Amino acid sequence: MRIRLNIRTDEPHGNVIPVNYSYPLSAWIYRTIASGNHEFAGFLHDSGFKTGLKQYKLFCFSQLQFPEKGFKVEGDRLSILKGECRLEISFMAPLALETFIAGLFRGQRFRIGDKLSAAGLRVESVEILPNPGFSGSMKFKCISPILVSKERHDSRNAEYLSPEHNDFQKIFFDNLINKYTAALTHRLIGAMTANSEDDSAMLLKILNTPRSHLITIKAGTPHQTKIKGYTFDFEITAPQPLIYTGYTAGFGEKNALGLGCVKIDGN
Repeated sequence: MRIRLNIRTDEPHGNVIPVNYSYPLSAWIYRTIASGNHEFAGFLHDSGFKTGLKQYKLFCFSQLQFPEKGFKVEGDRLSILKGECRLEISFMAPLALETFIAGLFRGQRFRIGDKLSAAGLRVESVEILPNPGFSGSMKFKCISPILVSKERHDSRNAEYLSPEHNDFQKIFFDNLINKYTAALTHRLIGAMTANSEDDSAMLLKILNTPRSHLITIKAGTPHQTKIKGYTFDFEITAPQPLIYTGYTAGFGEKNALGLGCVKIDGN
């Protein structure tokens, strides 16, 4: 399921937020879910949906989307100029929970900020968005960066891969298959047909020049870390259940921190 939150600034509580707002936005999403189902929110935050030793949250969200000339970035601050923005949140959740989850976000008031600046925001309305018609080949546009990484042999730090890296496609699809397996294990999706995971049936085609995004998580704290993702347009060829998984739960890694959310190219 996917919902769109139509958000306005809640005057007089400011309109300037940190550029690195994805972590506090993720924390607010968890708190909102916890207000209606504390156990489910705790499950998502602490363990998630497991397959083998891996675990996945199976939700993602977009960057804040503004109208034309609706924001301005100066240094590490983002000013909301027209008092409005939108946010899309996508969950791999049973159909029966769609109305319940959407209802949790209606009328919510929240604050995004740090010691330097903040904005009070309120959710004016919530839309449940229909799924697109899924096929075995689709074009998408990133509405939050996609992160794909691999371990460095000589370092404790991960290497964040550009979509043009030779290993990007394999790791991208391995992650997608693992997410699908976790969703299947928890009965959130149906089984694929035999041989549908054949590598020859899967292809990722980058359609424009990827743009890198360096993102700071837990900025200004002792636990601050920096990660890197990329936004780009792409065409994916794969079994429909895998494409559905990526669209709904997010492509790449760290989706619950606001990474890997896409929309149909052209929408």
